[in-house]
Amino acid sequence: MTSEAPVPSRVPQYDLRTLAAAALCVASPFFDAMGWLMAIVGVVLLRRAIFPSRVKWMLAVFALAPKVLFLAVRSMSAPPGLSFAVEPTTLATSSSLWTWGALLAGFGVFVMLRAKPVPPAPGQPPPPESRQPLLLKALGLVAIAGAAVLLLGLADGFHRIDDAGEGRWALRHAARGERATFARTEVASIEANENRRSRGGSSYSVRIGLSDGRSFSVTTGSVAALQELRAFATTADLKPGSVRIVTRRDGTWTNGASGFTLKDYVGVYEHAAVDAGERTTIELWMEGDRLTGKETVASGPNKYIRTLRNIRASDTGQLTFEPTTRAEVGKPSASTMSFSLSWSPAGESGRLTKDGLEVGVKTFARRR
Repeated sequence: MTSEAPVPSRVPQYDLRTLAAAALCVASPFFDAMGWLMAIVGVVLLRRAIFPSRVKWMLAVFALAPKVLFLAVRSMSAPPGLSFAVEPTTLATSSSLWTWGALLAGFGVFVMLRAKPVPPAPGQPPPPESRQPLLLKALGLVAIAGAAVLLLGLADGFHRIDDAGEGRWALRHAARGERATFARTEVASIEANENRRSRGGSSYSVRIGLSDGRSFSVTTGSVAALQELRAFATTADLKPGSVRIVTRRDGTWTNGASGFTLKDYVGVYEHAAVDAGERTTIELWMEGDRLTGKETVASGPNKYIRTLRNIRASDTGQLTFEPTTRAEVGKPSASTMSFSLSWSPAGESGRLTKDGLEVGVKTFARRR
């Protein structure tokens, strides 16, 4: 009597590393910042996965292509001047929003296709009438409409506050464009409130009211929106008491009640590097209702001046600005030439203190 050999299974046996790599690559498009980490780890694990090479390439492209593409989309849609993002997750900044919207819309289309009645076989009586196809079509339409609302942000009145030039500001929506322009004196009130969610966490409702009676609101899940509003209140030099932010942890904050004001930044700040024989001076002054400035670097007989653009100030003393590019060509000897380029693509940041200004590793003393 002979024993029969077991029939080998045709189902592939995947180890834990392979399954983890696939799960991370498939899930990464549904997240933004965390999605980058998930995509990178997933691609690294794919190197030792037992998938065929074609499947590995497909998973890697699925994980990384949307995020790399959105780096270009985000840079092209970025505002040229000052901007305060009250809702940072929009169709122009978030690849995960597109993924969730496409998933929801795809589910709606699938349900609607399933709602189509199947014709009876020849010689068979037609099936009894049912409301199921109608309900499935309604469910599909609701899913597609929900995807449109989610992706286009149709429930939001605006997404960010941009510098509109000539002393004015603009409320902009990612899909609908410019909603309103106003001067700082036309802001009647800005209110932000924290709302506790039943499942934990918080959302923040923001309402901007203008003096002509118009109002625009948005609800965001980003706590950074509150810092953006505080920075906007200081940068735009809004009337004290016109901005009110209420949170469970910090209570009520109103602009002008505490912290720095825009006029506190005005002054001349000096830093001297004795070893290098270099002196740097930062001057900040009011031009209309905006803060502007320049940086002067004196090194021996040479002097360089850079204009400081898009100055953003906060009541906490945080300061960001974009200095103009500085290029220098020198000739140390008859046979050599030197070239230096000073460029800050992301701008520079500093902090105002009671005695001066800190920018990077440099400490500037306020000129008395």
